Amino acid sequence: MSVTSMNDSIASTGPEDQALPKLARLQAPDAPADWSWVGPESLASLNTAVPLAEANQVPTLLTRPGVEVWGVYVAGRLQAMYICSDHAQHHVTRIAYASAPQAPGLWLLQHTFMQLTETLLSAGAQKLSVHLFAGAIRRIWPLFRLNKRFFLEGRLRQEWQPALQRNEDVFIVSAVDGEGMRPESGTLWLNSHARSSGQRFFSSWANSQTSALLPETNSRGSTLVDTAEYQLRTLAAKDVNETLVRLLNSPQLVGSMNLPRFAFSVPSARALLASFDRNFNQFIGIFKRTNSELIGFYTVLVNEPARQAHLALGIHSGEVAASRVMVDTITPLTDSYFERFPIQKITGNVLVTNRRMLLSLTHNYTFLLEAVLRQECLGDQGRLDVVVFSTFRDLALRPKLGRFAPVRGTE
Repeated sequence: MSVTSMNDSIASTGPEDQALPKLARLQAPDAPADWSWVGPESLASLNTAVPLAEANQVPTLLTRPGVEVWGVYVAGRLQAMYICSDHAQHHVTRIAYASAPQAPGLWLLQHTFMQLTETLLSAGAQKLSVHLFAGAIRRIWPLFRLNKRFFLEGRLRQEWQPALQRNEDVFIVSAVDGEGMRPESGTLWLNSHARSSGQRFFSSWANSQTSALLPETNSRGSTLVDTAEYQLRTLAAKDVNETLVRLLNSPQLVGSMNLPRFAFSVPSARALLASFDRNFNQFIGIFKRTNSELIGFYTVLVNEPARQAHLALGIHSGEVAASRVMVDTITPLTDSYFERFPIQKITGNVLVTNRRMLLSLTHNYTFLLEAVLRQECLGDQGRLDVVVFSTFRDLALRPKLGRFAPVRGTE
């Protein structure tokens, strides 16, 4: 979210005016014909809710399932808008905001944002989240003094913004309609523990200059990584066997990854692997080198425009040294991706109930703790918290062993 722009043909209205802003759902027949007012800053803001290559794509959102566009009007004129995008599976609604170039953005936010919040929650949204650029935090800080709903969940470092052609750190603030999920008035903290542990999200890195980059190529392609004890290689539909089917059907693995309940067979597992393109979206098997036994897998999805990839890991529940499997394989795998793809960050999400994985991460030199997302997804027993970890091409952004803090420290 940022406080940004519309062109001069849209009249501005200041706080001194009598007319208060009105919030209304924007319908297709009422959509403006001219979207040239959405400049790079506004487009980057809107992209935190829905990916948009250019501003004239906004009208297509008005008929897209799960997406709502709300206009902010003053004296009948559109002054700002919100885009609200709902995750169909987990019912988390992402909100983004952009305002006219000469419009009083903070004033409009003050008079409409909480109204929109209560409207969405009362309509059934289970969680609302806003991604705020670090550069905008100071400008909107006065609004946090009025806050009674949203709490801070984390800070995503070095997020590439295609519309701005630069990195931005992004703060995540969210609202959940449940007992104990409201912060103290005028704060961003749910409790004293959250305040204490969350202060790190406001720290600055002492050295902002890149100090150590892995080499980069655009070779892309399938994965083949050998370590002392394991081999990682991209699997195709022809590689499916009963061992993989048993792994995919393991109740412990399904629960640890919060996967949909599905009884895989060899044909359905082959259909699953056929959905991966073996390039930007890969299913990578983990094999013991001693006997070629399949003991787990990674999935890696690359988003080159965002210069980022998302990683997930599943290890057979019977594997005694599961924690060592992750520690011994995850850094060679992520470094292989940094060397083959033009990306600068790889992120993985871990359920808080997956204690084996969380304890393993305390032994890593690779992944930085970025956020704890409260009640972020739906599981069999209700809503679950998710922990977000990331690793970076820049070696200096990686953590000290077990500290989840960058090697170069904070100030």
